[in-house]
Amino acid sequence: MADYYTLLTNAGIVYETACKAADVPIKLAQVSIGDGNGAVYNPDASAKALKREVWRGPLNALFQDEKNANWLMAEVTIPSDVGGWYVREAGIWTDTGILYAIVKYPESYKPVLATSGTGKEFYIRSIFETSNASIVTLLIDDTVVKATRAWVMDYVDDALGKETYTKAEIDALVAKASALPVGVMVPFPLGVVPPGYLEVDNSLFKDDVYPDLAAYLAKKFNVAGDTAGYTRLPESRGEFLRGWDHGRGIDGGRAIGSYQADALQNIKAAWGDMPRGVGGTSAYGTGAVTTILAGTNSSSDGASIPYAVFEFDASKVVRTSAETRGRNMAVMWCIKAWNAPVNQGNVDIAALLPFVSQTTEINQGTAKVATQAQTDQGIDDATIVTPKKMRWGFSISLSSNGYIALPSWLGGLIVQWGGGNVIASTTTSITFPVAFPGACFRVVSSFQMASGSYSSLGMATATKSGMTLWNPNNVTVACQYLAVGN
Repeated sequence: MADYYTLLTNAGIVYETACKAADVPIKLAQVSIGDGNGAVYNPDASAKALKREVWRGPLNALFQDEKNANWLMAEVTIPSDVGGWYVREAGIWTDTGILYAIVKYPESYKPVLATSGTGKEFYIRSIFETSNASIVTLLIDDTVVKATRAWVMDYVDDALGKETYTKAEIDALVAKASALPVGVMVPFPLGVVPPGYLEVDNSLFKDDVYPDLAAYLAKKFNVAGDTAGYTRLPESRGEFLRGWDHGRGIDGGRAIGSYQADALQNIKAAWGDMPRGVGGTSAYGTGAVTTILAGTNSSSDGASIPYAVFEFDASKVVRTSAETRGRNMAVMWCIKAWNAPVNQGNVDIAALLPFVSQTTEINQGTAKVATQAQTDQGIDDATIVTPKKMRWGFSISLSSNGYIALPSWLGGLIVQWGGGNVIASTTTSITFPVAFPGACFRVVSSFQMASGSYSSLGMATATKSGMTLWNPNNVTVACQYLAVGN
């Protein structure tokens, strides 16, 4: 049996048989997780519950394997806010509370943020076999269940027809989708330029240091006399940024990236002066205009006529300063200069390509790990064999009754040896130290008696697990044997 597995329980088989007889579907609803009561163990079909259950939740999905119609795959996600225990076992339950299948799971710790300082969702997939997978249904509470990452990726693949991307398309996605594109301007509230950015201060930068930004700006802000091979940044210091009109008609006639001088919206006021006689006036002002009575003047005929002086002062109605501005916050505008968090002018991407190609005896690169089937076949020369697969099927017992079992990739050859007494005038069964998984090819035996004449022993049968010898002599004979098989 495999190291980790899923078994239908005896109760699950009885339940399945009853459902088939009644022509009703098998309804699976929940998965329970256990810690094996603190230790790894081998579950068996007689189980009616886990050793020690630590969590239970709804199944995320239940579906048939594409290659085997009787294989079912059950999926569940343990939320990030539960844990603090090891996962060693799992159970799949019917809607009526029957443990339908039990799982031996690789020992894995499920952390929880509150106590471990880290948290993660835990995804479990169990594969088990039923005689008729089409009659099994899944009961889902869609207010609780979550879509797993694997399900989402499969769904997207199906929806897109499993498109793959070219290198150019991937580069474009990295440049434009996974980060801010080169050329975007971002305001920062501190006077520190972050990595990947330059301050928008009308300075020059070298094109081969920031090639992406140089290509984007295309010398638009350069002036006569700028050094060849350099690009000038726009100027943002002390400037307000205004959205380009782009045909709206509010700030028409502007080219994008152009500068505009400051201006004051016109302020109007009115005043009047209507003399009412000596010593009085009806002069008045509105808005920013103030009336100041200055006295009287004499006319040519000696009459005394009052007069008024008018002053325009905008500070009487609005805040004033040496410039026209709105309320604002001082920030440092920076422009994105790199497509990636490395200087693309100094990294030769082409030099990295050999290291992501298939490795060989001569060339360094990447390599795939062989499957057990590939290891056993011994044909593939482009994959790597792990120590576990090299040892798979190998075992040894160096005792008087022992054996050497070669690994499966060497054919699984087994050589066994041992001995025993063969009783006089009858047959005696001798059991091999281990049973041959395949067949016993040949047994070679020798025998001896303490004294007297004797006849040779006869072999009645040789099986995977042992052999039967016939002793025609009237005394017990000691036998030694060597057995070969796989």
